[in-house]
Amino acid sequence: MNNAEAGRAGRRRLRAWHRSGRRAGLITSIAVLLSVLLTPSAAYAGQIVPCPGSITEWRRLFYSGRPPVATWEGYRFTTLSVTPQFLVSDGRVLDNNTDLPVDYNISSSVSQEYSISATTGVTANAGAYLTANVSSTIVARRTTAIGVSLSVTVPPRTRFVAEYGVEGYNVSYAVEAWRTRKIGSATPVTGDRCEEWGWYPQNTIAPTHIEGWRLRTG
Repeated sequence: MNNAEAGRAGRRRLRAWHRSGRRAGLITSIAVLLSVLLTPSAAYAGQIVPCPGSITEWRRLFYSGRPPVATWEGYRFTTLSVTPQFLVSDGRVLDNNTDLPVDYNISSSVSQEYSISATTGVTANAGAYLTANVSSTIVARRTTAIGVSLSVTVPPRTRFVAEYGVEGYNVSYAVEAWRTRKIGSATPVTGDRCEEWGWYPQNTIAPTHIEGWRLRTG
């Protein structure tokens, strides 16, 4: 190979090396960009904001150190939907297939317990919230009675349905949790620094203290 040919070959190798370097640089840039997009960052953590005034309950989780520092968790509620519902514990179907009225005596013989429950996440006092914000008749727990009697007259050619139970509500709500740390044992107040900690959708049957028979024709 003469000097001219050697020079041309060297220039070709140099141009190829530059092209491969540009491709490697592009691949490296894409890899860096993807790593930034896919790696969790502090932006996804709960925001630090003043503790909301709508927090209805505080619970102390931890208390340690010198000076002692307490970790508190606070809860606030949001009602999503409320549907009235009669909670049946016992029932009877009375068929009068005659042409005359017929008298029936019936009584409840099955007892059923209904209670407010939290399905996941937190153990905040939902009962107090539902009583204050859904209905003052709501109770945390209700067990229906047995032996409660009723006399009815069923008209001719009529099917009569008698159901015993309690009035209640099917409630969907959410519990929002907040956390804060404070020196000493004082309960947090509105305006302290809080971190958003979690959002917990819930669904529960909320019984009331109103209990009795519900009568209807079938």
